[in-house]
Amino acid sequence: MISRGSQVPGGTCGFWGACGAGISTGIFVSIVTKANPLAKQSWGMANQMTANALDKIAKVGGPRCCKRNSYLAMQTAVEFAKQNLGTTMPLDKIVCTHQKQNNQCLGINCPFFK
Repeated sequence: MISRGSQVPGGTCGFWGACGAGISTGIFVSIVTKANPLAKQSWGMANQMTANALDKIAKVGGPRCCKRNSYLAMQTAVEFAKQNLGTTMPLDKIVCTHQKQNNQCLGINCPFFK
């Protein structure tokens, strides 16, 4: 995961139209399902995971916040893993404590704003 994820450059959210946190959820599913470019079901699952995470991130909107998008991606991956992989992963309630570090914080419009 670290090796693959570190290849996703910063800024992909705005420059490529796909947040790195969302892409990383697809990497996660690709690894656990042993997906590859020629696989049928696992290839589709990995892409569906990425699509689900990017959809959730997109619906909250911008501007960018890597923490918020990572939290949204994690929530989506936990839900996807339960529904599609039969794996339950614990995820505590997320409350962001990084507002002061991001001048573009959405504040009360962020689902993790305390």
